[in-house]
Amino acid sequence: MNGTVQQCDNCYTVLQGDFCHQCGQEKKSYIRNVSGVVTEFFGEFSNWDTRVWRTLVPLWFRPGYLSRRYVDGHRVPYVPPLRLYLFTSIIAFLIFAKLLPDTSASVPPTDAVALQPLQNAEQARTILSEVMTEINQDLQQNQQETPFDSKISFLSDDAQREFDTKLDAIVANPKLAVNKFFSLAPQMMILLLPLFALLLKLLYIRSNRYYMEHLIVALHSHSFILQMSVFYLLLSKLTGLINWSWLATTTDWLASATFFWIPIYLMLCQKFYYRQSWGKTLLKFWLTSSLYNVLFVSAVLGLIVLSVLWA
Repeated sequence: MNGTVQQCDNCYTVLQGDFCHQCGQEKKSYIRNVSGVVTEFFGEFSNWDTRVWRTLVPLWFRPGYLSRRYVDGHRVPYVPPLRLYLFTSIIAFLIFAKLLPDTSASVPPTDAVALQPLQNAEQARTILSEVMTEINQDLQQNQQETPFDSKISFLSDDAQREFDTKLDAIVANPKLAVNKFFSLAPQMMILLLPLFALLLKLLYIRSNRYYMEHLIVALHSHSFILQMSVFYLLLSKLTGLINWSWLATTTDWLASATFFWIPIYLMLCQKFYYRQSWGKTLLKFWLTSSLYNVLFVSAVLGLIVLSVLWA
């Protein structure tokens, strides 16, 4: 044999390769000169760039493909699902903010059915008052018509007084609560992800799949929704800036196609991933969409109340 026997720096096990078979640590020194760090950074960046395109193309056009590949063990060529969602979420909300600079309260279309992008600043400024009016109407649906009452049943008396006080301030400046709402919206979506996966777990209980397999589908689905929402907003914005009618018509058609591709994609994703009959797939897709929308709307209403309280 030639050379000195190498040991793991962590557990001192004799190495048989670049990685320790006992603890898994790589035989690699992270203490080196700046040029080595820069070289490694660009090498990792190049690898990331390659994996991004290998991931995005099937994510956009091959429903369920990435999720099937991941659970089958083909993971190295693609961006991991959680990293993909977090990266997509950060970029998407930055783009939403840039596309709608005067409507920081504009609703980013994070769900194909539950949300649609607002079209102008006036809608953004009045969204809280409209929602509160609807809540009030629901609370008083069995009562005679009375002046607006902001009483919310699940709040304590102290919380209700605080809510009323802050609501008075927000009526004068709705942007306070609206901005707070959309600063919390990404966190809300992250909390809804495991609930969506739980719905899939319950609806496909006989598939004998682990919960994590359903969570992979949820991560890929929500990444797709956010990315398509960005394309939809970009195309809609571009349509309003184009002076040539034929080109504006084309971009408007592409925006509509992008929007309608979202629910079609989600249905095909369930079909190709779980591989059940069309009848079962359509029924479970309808149940999944309906139940998730109930959860989503409930979360939005709760977040509106928190936005008022925390504004």
